[in-house]
Amino acid sequence: MLENLLKMIRNDFPLTEKDGSARQFQAAGMAFEARAYVAEGLGHVGVMTAQGPMRMETLLISPFELDAPILSYDRIHAMGQEIMVAEMYDSLLGDSFCADGMARALGEAAVYPDKSQDIWYAPMIVSPWLNQKGAADDAARFDGIAADYVAAYLAAAKAAEPCDAAQKREKAAVYSEGLLKHGGPATDPVKAAMGEEFTADLFRNTLFGA
Repeated sequence: MLENLLKMIRNDFPLTEKDGSARQFQAAGMAFEARAYVAEGLGHVGVMTAQGPMRMETLLISPFELDAPILSYDRIHAMGQEIMVAEMYDSLLGDSFCADGMARALGEAAVYPDKSQDIWYAPMIVSPWLNQKGAADDAARFDGIAADYVAAYLAAAKAAEPCDAAQKREKAAVYSEGLLKHGGPATDPVKAAMGEEFTADLFRNTLFGA
Protein backbone atom coordinates (compact mmCIF):
# COMPACT_ATOMS: atom_id res chain seq x y z
CA MET A 1 0.00 0.00 0.00
CA LEU A 2 2.88 2.34 0.73
CA GLU A 3 4.00 2.40 -2.90
CA ASN A 4 0.44 3.17 -3.99
CA LEU A 5 0.35 6.15 -1.62
CA LEU A 6 3.67 7.39 -2.97
CA LYS A 7 2.28 7.11 -6.49
CA MET A 8 -0.68 9.26 -5.46
CA ILE A 9 1.68 11.93 -4.14
CA ARG A 10 3.85 11.68 -7.25
CA ASN A 11 0.83 12.34 -9.47
CA ASP A 12 0.47 15.79 -7.88
CA PHE A 13 4.00 16.60 -6.73
CA PRO A 14 7.12 15.24 -8.48
CA LEU A 15 9.18 13.13 -6.05
CA THR A 16 12.98 13.00 -5.98
CA GLU A 17 14.73 10.69 -3.52
CA LYS A 18 16.91 12.69 -1.15
CA ASP A 19 20.60 11.83 -1.53
CA GLY A 20 22.12 10.18 1.50
CA SER A 21 18.80 9.87 3.33
CA ALA A 22 18.38 6.09 3.26
CA ARG A 23 18.78 4.31 6.60
CA GLN A 24 18.78 0.59 7.43
CA PHE A 25 18.87 -0.72 10.98
CA GLN A 26 17.70 -3.45 13.36
CA ALA A 27 15.48 -2.72 16.36
CA ALA A 28 13.12 -4.77 18.53
CA GLY A 29 13.78 -7.87 16.40
CA MET A 30 12.73 -6.08 13.22
CA ALA A 31 14.65 -5.03 10.10
CA PHE A 32 13.88 -1.40 9.25
CA GLU A 33 14.48 0.57 6.08
CA ALA A 34 13.76 4.29 5.76
CA ARG A 35 14.18 6.78 2.93
CA ALA A 36 13.19 10.34 2.13
CA TYR A 37 11.93 12.31 -0.85
CA VAL A 38 11.64 15.93 -1.82
CA ALA A 39 8.10 16.53 -3.12
CA GLU A 40 8.33 19.50 -5.48
CA GLY A 41 5.77 22.12 -4.53
CA LEU A 42 4.81 20.34 -1.31
CA GLY A 43 7.76 19.58 0.98
CA HIS A 44 9.32 16.51 2.55
CA VAL A 45 8.09 12.91 2.38
CA GLY A 46 9.57 10.24 4.64
CA VAL A 47 8.80 6.51 4.46
CA MET A 48 9.81 3.56 6.61
CA THR A 49 9.12 -0.17 6.43
CA ALA A 50 9.86 -2.99 8.87
CA GLN A 51 10.00 -6.75 8.43
CA GLY A 52 10.07 -9.36 11.18
CA PRO A 53 7.46 -10.89 13.49
CA MET A 54 5.14 -8.29 11.99
CA ARG A 55 5.20 -6.05 8.93
CA MET A 56 4.95 -2.30 9.31
CA GLU A 57 4.89 0.69 7.00
CA THR A 58 4.97 4.41 7.72
CA LEU A 59 4.39 7.47 5.54
CA LEU A 60 5.10 10.99 6.75
CA ILE A 61 4.34 14.16 4.80
CA SER A 62 5.83 17.42 6.07
CA PRO A 63 4.44 20.15 3.79
CA PHE A 64 6.92 23.01 3.99
CA GLU A 65 5.76 24.81 0.83
CA LEU A 66 2.00 24.64 1.35
CA ASP A 67 0.26 25.53 4.60
CA ALA A 68 -1.11 22.06 5.38
CA PRO A 69 -0.56 20.01 8.55
CA ILE A 70 1.91 17.14 8.95
CA LEU A 71 0.39 13.81 7.89
CA SER A 72 1.37 10.51 9.52
CA TYR A 73 0.18 7.09 8.29
CA ASP A 74 1.06 3.81 10.02
CA ARG A 75 0.01 0.33 8.97
CA ILE A 76 0.72 -2.90 10.86
CA HIS A 77 0.13 -6.45 9.63
CA ALA A 78 0.60 -8.81 12.59
CA MET A 79 -0.63 -12.29 13.47
CA GLY A 80 -3.67 -12.11 11.21
CA GLN A 81 -4.57 -8.58 12.34
CA GLU A 82 -4.68 -5.33 10.43
CA ILE A 83 -4.05 -2.04 12.24
CA MET A 84 -4.12 1.38 10.60
CA VAL A 85 -3.67 4.78 12.18
CA ALA A 86 -3.46 8.04 10.22
CA GLU A 87 -3.30 11.43 11.85
CA MET A 88 -2.50 15.05 11.06
CA TYR A 89 -0.52 17.32 13.37
CA ASP A 90 -0.76 21.08 13.54
CA SER A 91 2.11 22.78 11.75
CA LEU A 92 -0.19 25.45 10.30
CA LEU A 93 0.78 29.09 9.96
CA GLY A 94 -2.67 30.29 8.85
CA ASP A 95 -6.21 29.07 8.27
CA SER A 96 -6.29 28.21 4.56
CA PHE A 97 -6.23 24.42 5.08
CA CYS A 98 -9.77 23.01 5.10
CA ALA A 99 -10.33 19.40 6.19
CA ASP A 100 -14.07 19.33 5.41
CA GLY A 101 -13.44 17.29 2.26
CA MET A 102 -11.48 14.74 4.27
CA ALA A 103 -14.38 14.24 6.66
CA ARG A 104 -16.79 13.76 3.77
CA ALA A 105 -14.44 11.31 2.03
CA LEU A 106 -13.99 9.20 5.15
CA GLY A 107 -17.58 9.18 6.36
CA GLU A 108 -18.01 6.73 9.24
CA ALA A 109 -14.29 5.86 9.17
CA ALA A 110 -13.39 9.34 10.46
CA VAL A 111 -12.45 9.78 14.10
CA TYR A 112 -12.53 13.07 15.98
CA PRO A 113 -10.08 12.83 18.87
CA ASP A 114 -10.73 13.86 22.44
CA LYS A 115 -7.90 16.33 22.87
CA SER A 116 -7.98 15.94 26.63
CA GLN A 117 -6.44 12.48 26.29
CA ASP A 118 -3.26 12.02 28.31
CA ILE A 119 -0.64 12.29 25.58
CA TRP A 120 1.68 15.22 24.99
CA TYR A 121 0.79 15.84 21.34
CA ALA A 122 -2.99 15.56 21.76
CA PRO A 123 -3.51 19.35 21.37
CA MET A 124 -1.69 19.17 18.02
CA ILE A 125 -4.00 16.58 16.41
CA VAL A 126 -5.99 17.97 13.48
CA SER A 127 -9.32 16.24 12.78
CA PRO A 128 -10.28 13.92 11.24
CA TRP A 129 -8.03 10.93 11.78
CA LEU A 130 -8.18 7.16 11.33
CA ASN A 131 -7.93 4.35 13.86
CA GLN A 132 -8.88 1.04 12.30
CA LYS A 133 -8.35 -2.49 13.66
CA GLY A 134 -9.50 -5.66 11.93
CA ALA A 135 -8.68 -9.10 10.61
CA ALA A 136 -6.56 -10.06 7.62
CA ASP A 137 -9.59 -10.01 5.31
CA ASP A 138 -10.06 -6.30 6.14
CA ALA A 139 -6.78 -5.44 4.40
CA ALA A 140 -8.30 -4.42 1.05
CA ARG A 141 -10.95 -2.29 2.76
CA PHE A 142 -8.31 -0.58 4.87
CA ASP A 143 -6.27 0.07 1.71
CA GLY A 144 -9.26 1.88 0.25
CA ILE A 145 -9.78 3.98 3.37
CA ALA A 146 -6.09 4.92 3.45
CA ALA A 147 -6.20 5.94 -0.21
CA ASP A 148 -9.29 8.09 0.44
CA TYR A 149 -7.60 9.76 3.40
CA VAL A 150 -4.40 10.61 1.53
CA ALA A 151 -6.27 11.70 -1.62
CA ALA A 152 -8.49 14.04 0.40
CA TYR A 153 -5.46 15.39 2.26
CA LEU A 154 -3.59 16.10 -0.99
CA ALA A 155 -6.65 17.87 -2.41
CA ALA A 156 -6.88 20.05 0.70
CA ALA A 157 -3.13 20.73 0.63
CA LYS A 158 -3.27 21.83 -3.02
CA ALA A 159 -6.06 24.25 -2.12
CA ALA A 160 -4.09 25.71 0.81
CA GLU A 161 -1.95 28.82 0.50
CA PRO A 162 1.80 28.73 -0.16
CA CYS A 163 3.84 29.53 2.92
CA ASP A 164 7.29 30.55 4.07
CA ALA A 165 9.34 27.35 4.23
CA ALA A 166 11.61 28.51 7.05
CA GLN A 167 8.68 29.45 9.29
CA LYS A 168 6.91 26.21 8.43
CA ARG A 169 9.95 24.11 9.30
CA GLU A 170 10.18 25.82 12.67
CA LYS A 171 6.50 25.15 13.41
CA ALA A 172 6.72 21.53 12.19
CA ALA A 173 9.76 20.86 14.40
CA VAL A 174 7.57 21.23 17.49
CA TYR A 175 6.11 17.80 16.71
CA SER A 176 9.20 16.00 15.42
CA GLU A 177 11.44 17.32 18.19
CA GLY A 178 8.71 16.48 20.70
CA LEU A 179 8.91 12.85 19.64
CA LEU A 180 12.63 12.82 20.36
CA LYS A 181 12.15 14.56 23.71
CA HIS A 182 9.15 12.68 25.05
CA GLY A 183 9.79 9.29 23.45
CA GLY A 184 7.11 6.75 22.66
CA PRO A 185 6.45 3.39 21.00
CA ALA A 186 8.00 4.49 17.70
CA THR A 187 10.97 6.33 19.21
CA ASP A 188 12.11 4.32 22.23
CA PRO A 189 13.00 1.02 20.47
CA VAL A 190 15.17 2.88 17.94
CA LYS A 191 16.95 4.81 20.71
CA ALA A 192 17.54 1.60 22.65
CA ALA A 193 18.97 -0.22 19.62
CA MET A 194 20.78 2.56 17.77
CA GLY A 195 21.41 5.35 20.25
CA GLU A 196 20.18 8.92 20.52
CA GLU A 197 22.40 10.38 17.78
CA PHE A 198 21.24 7.91 15.12
CA THR A 199 17.59 8.32 16.18
CA ALA A 200 17.78 12.12 16.00
CA ASP A 201 19.33 11.93 12.52
CA LEU A 202 16.69 9.42 11.37
CA PHE A 203 13.81 11.60 12.56
CA ARG A 204 15.21 14.98 11.52
CA ASN A 205 16.72 14.16 8.14
CA THR A 206 14.93 11.07 6.84
CA LEU A 207 11.46 10.91 8.35
CA PHE A 208 10.47 14.55 8.91
CA GLY A 209 13.09 16.67 7.16
CA ALA A 210 12.57 19.38 9.77
